[in-house]
Amino acid sequence: MNPGDIILVLVAYLLGSIPFSQLITSWRTGVNLREVGEGNVGSRNVWHVAGPAWGLAAFGLDMSKGLWAVELARAARAPEAVALVCGVVALLGHQFSIFLQGHGGKGLATGVGALLAVTPLSSLGGLVVLGVVYLVTRDFNPSVALGIIAIVVLPVVLDEPLWVVGYVLALALLAAVKKRLDRAHEQEVWKRQPWSGSARPGFTPEGSDEAPATDSHAR
Repeated sequence: MNPGDIILVLVAYLLGSIPFSQLITSWRTGVNLREVGEGNVGSRNVWHVAGPAWGLAAFGLDMSKGLWAVELARAARAPEAVALVCGVVALLGHQFSIFLQGHGGKGLATGVGALLAVTPLSSLGGLVVLGVVYLVTRDFNPSVALGIIAIVVLPVVLDEPLWVVGYVLALALLAAVKKRLDRAHEQEVWKRQPWSGSARPGFTPEGSDEAPATDSHAR
């Protein structure tokens, strides 16, 4: 990489690090998103803590970070490989934000934003699947799972290059690893101050005997 490419990567990290979910929640409720609900600095937690409209706003803003990281590199006429790296780095910025002392969310929205720039049709298809499944089930967990599966599978169906499939899998793997790293913290927060209503977190709290419930009565 030349110095210009390195600057683009650093910009991508800083862009990804902007904690829109925390900023929105702090503005609307005055609470630290890492210490309420599922303990995740992401749009799903914003949905329940600050309200659905703010959750959707957070999702859109977090998604834009990945999209703009790739598109800014392209606008600067950097090699496509650098643009792809910028998408990954934006995701890492969201997950390990310099503005949150190295903490952050899982990065699903930011990853989808990067994928919208790289493989728009399959990414849009995955978002449609997520939305349709949620409308039918009113449960985020299967909605997100099937949406991710669609984003992974659709590039193959659309006969896109194998490197696109690999890129999608790499971003999904990073999100899965972050989910695992944050699991203990999220379970601890859930025990102290869970969402009200019958909505489930994105994990099964240790020692919980609760039957699966949906998000239909969530705030």
